[in-house]
Amino acid sequence: MTTYKGINGFAVQSVASDPSPLDEGQVWYNNATYAFKLAGVTTVGTFASGGNLNTARMYGNNGGAGTQTAALSFGGAPAGPGTPQLTTSESYNGTSWTNTPSLNTATALAGGSGTQTAALCIAGTSAPTNDTTKTESFNGTSWTTLPATLNTARYFLAGVGTQTSTLAFGGENGPSGPVGGTAASESYNGTSWTTTPSLNTARRDVAGFGATNTAAIAFGGAPGPTAGATESYNGTSWTTVNSLNTARRGARGAGTQTAGVGIGGDTNATELWNGTSWTTNPNSMSTARSVGSFAGTQTLGVYAGGDSPPGPGVTTTEEWTGPGVTTTKTITTS
Repeated sequence: MTTYKGINGFAVQSVASDPSPLDEGQVWYNNATYAFKLAGVTTVGTFASGGNLNTARMYGNNGGAGTQTAALSFGGAPAGPGTPQLTTSESYNGTSWTNTPSLNTATALAGGSGTQTAALCIAGTSAPTNDTTKTESFNGTSWTTLPATLNTARYFLAGVGTQTSTLAFGGENGPSGPVGGTAASESYNGTSWTTTPSLNTARRDVAGFGATNTAAIAFGGAPGPTAGATESYNGTSWTTVNSLNTARRGARGAGTQTAGVGIGGDTNATELWNGTSWTTNPNSMSTARSVGSFAGTQTLGVYAGGDSPPGPGVTTTEEWTGPGVTTTKTITTS
């Protein structure tokens, strides 16, 4: 009779806990749960339900901060235009959201960058409807209003990078904003904001991702002609690159300049960026929405809140697992 050892030259390993890291096709027996296990690799991105936010909100920070199991969501508004902005801040541990100390200034439509314990809340709107230049910093315990302010007031902007290496770009400035938004781009080094070369296409409702203030991607936005546009920043200039397959505004993004993901917006489409072009993922969020908060990477992220038409804001959270992630499956006889 053919056996696993006969085929592979070794027996199935019996262990008290699942091994890590895993290789695709690896088989083992978990003697604590009395189950045979198999390691596989995802081929397409999928979404799964996560723990709900404590406070429903839309117009949350663009980009969020952190990872799928250590995320931060802050600011926003409970419903549409005219409703008060929020100071609410919450942290996610991969299972549930916990209220953290509040922002100093109620803010919606802000940019966000950094990690769960080292984040920035960048500009946005504060009561009643004005755009701002303010920046707040979070250290895992409290939010602090920084003396450093943006050179161009705005909201509906994107922020990417770390707490000490952030790039903020696009957005809308003025009480009602210019029709085309702004092309303004600024870099933060942990001390001050410096104006950098502008986007090629001015836009608001823009999304983006990037690891630092010298390597970023901007995509989507409004008005219509800018909704599919994608640009890449190398620390010196913005270059127009291949557009989204599905144009949209109000999307959220995460990842690096060469490996990112764009999720949601007014089409709810999900697309993957490989440094050159976008590829449409067959699965999108179960709850279609835009302008929520998203934190993570191209392969593991968490999307919370947002505007799910006809509104108002929602508490819904969905966890993203992209293609190429190693997963564990239980082997059954059925």
